[in-house]
Amino acid sequence: MNKIAFKKRISSAASLFALSAGLSLVGNASLAQEDDVAANRSGADTIIVTAQFREQNLQETPLSITALNADMIDARGYQDLSDVGQTAPNVTLRPAAATYGPAVVAYIRGVGQRDSTFALEPGVGIYIDDVYFPTLHGSLIELIDLDRVEILRGPQGTLAGQNSIGGAIRLYSKKPKGDDGGFAQLTYGSYDRLELRAAQSFTIIPDELFVRFSGTGARSDGFIKRYDYACTHPGTAIPSVLPTTDDCQIGTEGGKSYLAGRVALRWEPTDRISADIVADITEDNSEVGPSTLLFVGQGSNPGTTVAGSGGAPAYFLNGVPFGTAAGSQFISYSPYGDFALDTFSDSPYISYENYTDIAPRDGSAPWQAPLEASNDSWGISANIQIELTDWLNVISITGYREFDGTYSSGDGSPLTPTVQSNRVFNEQFSQEIRFNANINDFLNLTVGGFYFDKKSENFSRVTLVPFNFIEANTIPAETLAVFANADFAVTDRLNAIFGIRYTDQEKTFEYGRLGVPGSDAALNGSANPILMTPGVDGGVPWQLASLNGLVGEFKGDRVDYRGVLQYQWTDAFMTYAQYSTGFKGGGINPRPFFPAQALPHGPETLDAYEIGFKSSFLDNRVTLNAAAFLNKYDDILVTVANCPLPGAPPAPCALPLNAGEATVKGFEAELALRPAEGLMIDASLATLDFEYDSISAEAANSGIGLEDDGQYIQDIQWSIGAQYDFYVPNFGTITPRVDISYEDDYNRNADNVDAATGGEDIFGHIDSRTLVNARLTYLDPSETWRVSLEAKNLTDELYYTDIFDNRGSTNSIQGRPGMPRTFAVTVRRNF
Repeated sequence: MNKIAFKKRISSAASLFALSAGLSLVGNASLAQEDDVAANRSGADTIIVTAQFREQNLQETPLSITALNADMIDARGYQDLSDVGQTAPNVTLRPAAATYGPAVVAYIRGVGQRDSTFALEPGVGIYIDDVYFPTLHGSLIELIDLDRVEILRGPQGTLAGQNSIGGAIRLYSKKPKGDDGGFAQLTYGSYDRLELRAAQSFTIIPDELFVRFSGTGARSDGFIKRYDYACTHPGTAIPSVLPTTDDCQIGTEGGKSYLAGRVALRWEPTDRISADIVADITEDNSEVGPSTLLFVGQGSNPGTTVAGSGGAPAYFLNGVPFGTAAGSQFISYSPYGDFALDTFSDSPYISYENYTDIAPRDGSAPWQAPLEASNDSWGISANIQIELTDWLNVISITGYREFDGTYSSGDGSPLTPTVQSNRVFNEQFSQEIRFNANINDFLNLTVGGFYFDKKSENFSRVTLVPFNFIEANTIPAETLAVFANADFAVTDRLNAIFGIRYTDQEKTFEYGRLGVPGSDAALNGSANPILMTPGVDGGVPWQLASLNGLVGEFKGDRVDYRGVLQYQWTDAFMTYAQYSTGFKGGGINPRPFFPAQALPHGPETLDAYEIGFKSSFLDNRVTLNAAAFLNKYDDILVTVANCPLPGAPPAPCALPLNAGEATVKGFEAELALRPAEGLMIDASLATLDFEYDSISAEAANSGIGLEDDGQYIQDIQWSIGAQYDFYVPNFGTITPRVDISYEDDYNRNADNVDAATGGEDIFGHIDSRTLVNARLTYLDPSETWRVSLEAKNLTDELYYTDIFDNRGSTNSIQGRPGMPRTFAVTVRRNF
């Protein structure tokens, strides 16, 4: 496996990029403060997208797209990929639970993926400069000097291709254009947030060769405080992990420390040839993800005894139980009711996690997981366009990327029934070729091919009642695809579009399972001890050694289709009807605790029906776009915590399986208003409904029924934002902006109905949230200096971006809280 050979520290870079209207609010393409304040802003600017392989006006593209450019995201203060979902309807982008490392949970219209393991494909494809990013790990991407983002809703089987069954998110770097402009920007805010961003373009050869450098450097303290339990609770039998301090605090979680840089080179040797080469590097040494203990049930792993437990049916350390009938003394706050017994604090932002296994159950020496969620990455891409004739061009897109990450997770208590340290590697190469033809303005035709090859690895040390073991897994994968898209201009106003894509995939999972060196486990002739110690869960041995060297394989091919009828009733009103398909590849269970759980799963598929319109009226002062859809979702892939399989206990379990078939339907609308000069209002509304039509036998045996809801299904989402430019002659422009977004509650577990009561299972439930952000910006008359004051989560709402339900093993639940209220001030100098 190639390792990253170099790490450069580059300070600052800038970007943020943002919304404007079209199926998302197309009209706000330029940040109001940076427009000529005397100009007439009544009309909507044109947004250009490339979702159908060629440049098109967003309002004339028959797809559900939210397009974001650099200016509006700057106005809203967006920082990373999870922010951009706040105003895109039926899009869920949230930081994942700390267990999954620095990753984003990505769902569009109820289809996606939450687990960052390399074995499972994302259901929402992420593309950086048209290069596929194949994993959720490392997907919490900082928004550095981007030109735009396109969020495509619905299956992109024939367009974006690789595993974009729910939709696709496409990020495009800002290209140098010979204007030689740039900026420097400094931000200081809550939790000692300090951030520097900068960018500068240069002309190397006039009218031919241009380059743009951009970078960012940032640091901030974590907002979750970690305390030494022995210090805050004198007299406890739990040993201290550090010498006692005045305030008993031993660290924080959620702190940021990263540096990133990008170089974009554009070469135009002739008027028929252009090449864009982009190289980027990131060194992220952030803290472990923010996490708090929300629930502990009595008797974790009933029937399991461990050292120091005195034979009791729960995890103990020095006679102190992890959980009791009333809850756990390690929880200061819980959203589930009377499960918070701690007397030190009732704050939802504290943890007693020490990431230290003081008394490993296999007899090995105590150990501590690294206190970080780091990710060092670099990549390079080349987009070469050659105009072969007046009607035919060819585009070559080549990409290579590597990353090397480390992250840890625990349970939020000082007892450490579970703690994991993970080191992950990924390297990938992709090549795409497209031939685009425009034949007499009657036919726009694209044909092409795609090749993708990656190799991923994870090395992990895992403490999980009743196991202690080491993982060393390798996951190579390869994809070949060919595709075609034809857009016929049947009349001046009617277009018929047809697309097809054939994909062939291969994926292998090579298991490595070893005992911990120095443990009590038998050597079994191996240089490293193999964990074969008998357990007591139903008399079934801990058979991890039987997994070592096991190889699982998935092979499959698939044909996807797309058909569209588009009618342009007037220059300002277009309707479309679309049928499209998509899929997510199959694989094998990456986390079997017993050989019986090392099972394959098949692909999931989606057939989508959609109708919609795009409109603008009143001299482009109003933009309104809407779509309604019905999806037939088959072989839905879920992960269950109950495995009723012969030869193994039902838990611990984390088994991916195909649950059955469902109908998903919904509606989306986006509105942009410019009722007066300087005033801009944008809004969105989405509804989503999920119903199972049938359940597979495997899913039924695991507790999933027709009454269960889909994962991450939010019945309603809405957002509204407004800003107004107050221009003061000889002083400048003052622009206040307020954004409010609402996301309904949802279930993150597949089995989300309580079997005993028939009601909703509260432990897999994530409550609704309403976030209010505000920003006040001053721009001087020369538009050289800009100062912004911002407040995020202005109402200081407590909410969780995600939870990790570990009731199948430690009978506990950990949550990732969202950031509390924060403030920041940003000073920017334009060049």
